[in-house]
Amino acid sequence: MDMMTDLLEVVTADVDARRIPGAVIAVTAGGSLIDLQTVGTIDPNSGRPMQEDAVFRIYSMTKVFTALAALTMVAEDRLRLDDPVAQWLPCFTGTRVEAAGALRPPSRPLVVEDLMRQTAGIGGGYHTSANTKPYYEHVELRKYEHRTESPTLDDVVRKLATLPIAADPGTVWEYGMAMDVLGRILEIADSRPLDEIIDQRVCRPLGLRDTGFSVQRPDRVAQPFTNGTPPGLVTHQETPAWLSAGSGGYSTAIDFAKLLCAIAPDRDGELFIPALGPITRELFIDQIGPLAGSGPDYIPGKGYGFSYGLHVPSGDPTWAAQDPHAHTVGWLGRAATSFVHDIPSGVGAILMTQCYGRAVHYRDQVRTIVARHQASSWT
Repeated sequence: MDMMTDLLEVVTADVDARRIPGAVIAVTAGGSLIDLQTVGTIDPNSGRPMQEDAVFRIYSMTKVFTALAALTMVAEDRLRLDDPVAQWLPCFTGTRVEAAGALRPPSRPLVVEDLMRQTAGIGGGYHTSANTKPYYEHVELRKYEHRTESPTLDDVVRKLATLPIAADPGTVWEYGMAMDVLGRILEIADSRPLDEIIDQRVCRPLGLRDTGFSVQRPDRVAQPFTNGTPPGLVTHQETPAWLSAGSGGYSTAIDFAKLLCAIAPDRDGELFIPALGPITRELFIDQIGPLAGSGPDYIPGKGYGFSYGLHVPSGDPTWAAQDPHAHTVGWLGRAATSFVHDIPSGVGAILMTQCYGRAVHYRDQVRTIVARHQASSWT
């Protein structure tokens, strides 16, 4: 069977079993979209069939666009990866580390790169480190969930600055709200709101028409089953107050196919995105090395490292040896959206659905199927 047939078999079985209402699947190869299929319904309440241009809440896949926007600003020297966070956000001047029940100064300042590679010790995710989790619970701060939150990005970042970090910067992979802090820095550095930054710097150059922080046609937005869905879920038709750089985005399988089709190898074989400039190769290189597997919930998995918003093949030989077939880049969103690009073959797959609690499961399904069909490229 070909890759699309395998993907359809898995997804159709789950639609039939009512694990997911519906999905859009895309396969790319050689810089082109080669297949696009729909399964099930776009809205389980209405029973309307899924459509190819359905819009999905992409949650953490938003990080990829934020990282790309940041890299374009680094290329222009508007921002440096080693800039102290407090240089841009003075509210972080007094950052402290929680260590054995006491607060102490960090061993070095937080820098922009810590935010991009999730090594800032900033929590607020679904598996925040135990030593700082009570602080987030006390101030009722948790990452963006597509609800009617009223705080602005600046409000959220200022609240984050009052909380201790879980470990010294650069010592642990802590998956949380660090990208929201980066998003606020981008707004200051570029003198405009985050939605405009990502639209102008990433979406327009790549031709992404339906990626952003709000939607114009709510009837195109895929909806989950009510059971298991977070309370208060909304579809933003207007720009939300909280432009979450880490999890606030909407997008389509077609737009992510365009993103995967824009990836190309340079003459040294390193991946980059020509439309956004050569510095984008940094997005496809492991930036955490031996920190792989650290933290309370290492989502990339065995054999994979992390760059600035993607899982990538690990640069640490010991960790890389745990999965010799870790040859893809990609990421996932909380509601089970995912994308995978196979490095040796250049083949990609995108699965867009809306299902809470099974995000890693579906990402792994896609990654396994891509690996199975491209195994000959690794031998």
